[in-house]
Amino acid sequence: MGENRIHTALLIEDDPGDALLIREMLEQQECKAQLITVERLSEGIHFLQQNPCDVVLLDMNLPDSSGLSTMTRLLDAAPSTPIIVLTGLSDESFGTDAVKSGAQDYLVKGEIDGRVLKRAMFYAVERKKLEITLKQTRDLFERQARIDYLTGIYNRMMFSELLEAELQRARRYGSDLSLIMFDLDHFKEVNDTCGHNIGDHVLKAVAQLVCDSIRAHDIITRWGGEEFMVLIPKSDQSQAAILAEKLRRLIETHDFGNGLHVTASFGTTQFKSGDNADSFTARSDKAMYLAKKNGRNRIESL
Repeated sequence: MGENRIHTALLIEDDPGDALLIREMLEQQECKAQLITVERLSEGIHFLQQNPCDVVLLDMNLPDSSGLSTMTRLLDAAPSTPIIVLTGLSDESFGTDAVKSGAQDYLVKGEIDGRVLKRAMFYAVERKKLEITLKQTRDLFERQARIDYLTGIYNRMMFSELLEAELQRARRYGSDLSLIMFDLDHFKEVNDTCGHNIGDHVLKAVAQLVCDSIRAHDIITRWGGEEFMVLIPKSDQSQAAILAEKLRRLIETHDFGNGLHVTASFGTTQFKSGDNADSFTARSDKAMYLAKKNGRNRIESL
């Protein structure tokens, strides 16, 4: 039943009689896993930090730890290792609580035999693999929900949430808040002439240039297509214009490969009393289009 997938099992048990019984159960079932036995939780944690292990069999009451904290401490130290909790007949409720807190299973010492133990070990390993896979998938979906797939910066949906939080902070504390919107000039010609792969390279490179040039608490997003937004907390209109000029020059002078150069048009604005997200972003958008109307590769402020 797949027991050859389990190469090493760690038993944390301070009762020599119980430890011997578990070893004999596994031997009778011809389980080929190497069983390592320690008597203290600290010893078990040290072993896991130094050695690979497929599954842990854990007594809940040890000389240096007792109760549910025994399992949670072990889980904190080795979060990717499946744990089967071993309880006495009078402590079965601890086993249920342990499973709710992250253990894969629990077994009551007086009720298990070798077959049950071997099966529990196998399923604990499989369930842990599934748990890790599901978490990775969930983390990926969460990342995709907030990150632009091409540039790796925030997407418009996530930016909208962050913008609303910054607007609330600006209203509450009366702090400055500015916004830069910029659009790459004649970007369609880059795609048409050089191909969409080169266009994608330019977008990613621009995003990286900006990320490397703004403060840690400034927020950049790909607003759509070749449009970007930079939200600048605790900065007024003049500071936004200075940053926009810095970014404009960086983009203008950057070689995107094989002598390819692009420019961008910038619009800046500052939060005003009564602004909401729509009016704030619309004003930066209007300023940016004014920059395009007035010749491109320039900055306008409203």
